[in-house]
Amino acid sequence: MSVRNTVTRRLEPYHRVVVWGAGGMARNALKRWLPVQKVAAAVDSDPDKVGEIIGGVQIQSPHAIPGLEADCIVICTHAHAQVRAELKKANVNTPVFYIYELFLPADGWAAMSPLQRLLVDVVATKNAAWPIFLLQKPQVLVNCSFRSMQAARSFWLAYPLYPVVYVLHYLCCIVFSIQLPHDAQIGPGLIFAHYGTIVFTARAKIGAFFTIYHGCTIGTDVTGAGPVIDDFVTQFAGSHILGPCKLGKNVRVGANAVVLGLEAPEGSSVVGIPARVVSHRT
Repeated sequence: MSVRNTVTRRLEPYHRVVVWGAGGMARNALKRWLPVQKVAAAVDSDPDKVGEIIGGVQIQSPHAIPGLEADCIVICTHAHAQVRAELKKANVNTPVFYIYELFLPADGWAAMSPLQRLLVDVVATKNAAWPIFLLQKPQVLVNCSFRSMQAARSFWLAYPLYPVVYVLHYLCCIVFSIQLPHDAQIGPGLIFAHYGTIVFTARAKIGAFFTIYHGCTIGTDVTGAGPVIDDFVTQFAGSHILGPCKLGKNVRVGANAVVLGLEAPEGSSVVGIPARVVSHRT
C-alpha cells in the first residue's frame, strides 16, 4: 500500500481537514499525501505567509481555526510538538495528527514488513526529484540495503538473495561510515540527516521516525545493555546514547550530549555531559 493510500485511510473518518504549516512539508503533503478534497484550509503562525495560496488553499492565521469547523488538524512542520502545545493552550479539542504519524497504520507499525518500512524511510527523507535526491542524500542507500537484507531474511523465497544483500549492506556501511548491524531493531522512518561516523548497537530498540545526525553513537555500556528509544526522537550531531537509557516520544538529544542510563520523558530535551533533562514540553 502506498503512503497516500495509508494517509487517506487514516483520515477516512474526517471530512474537514485543516493543515498547519506553509513550508516544504505542507506543500509535499498537499501535493503527494493528503486527500486534498478534504482539506478545508491551511494555517500558519508566520504572519508574512497569511494570504498565500498553497495546494489550492489559502493560508490563514491560527486564530481562524475556531471558525473553520475543522474535525481534524494535520501538522505539517517539524515543530509539531510546539504546535500541539499551542493548540492545547488555545483549548482546541479537535483531533490532531503530525503528518508522519499518518504514514503508519492505526494499529501501530510493528507488523509492517521491512519493505514497507523502507518505503516510509524514503518518503520521509526524499526532498527533491530522484536524481538530485540521490546526489544530495546518497546515504539513503544504507536504508535500502538494510531493509532489503531484512526482507530477504524474512521471506523464504527471497532467502537465496540474503548473502548478496548482506555483503552489499556492509559495503554501503563502509562507504558512508554508518555502522548499522544487520539485526538492528528500528521502526519505519529512519532518517540519516547526514552521513559519517554513525554507530548503532544491535541491542538497541528504536521506534519510528528516528532522525540521527553525523558523529553519533547508539551503544551499550559496561553492562552490555542498550537503549530503548521511542518514536519521533531526534539525535543531533556528536551526541551519544549509551547503556539502558529510555527516551520517550519526541525527545531531542542535544549536540555533543552524552546520555548515560538516563530516562527522559516524552517531549523533553537532554543536553550536557553527562546529559540531563533540561526542558519538558507537555
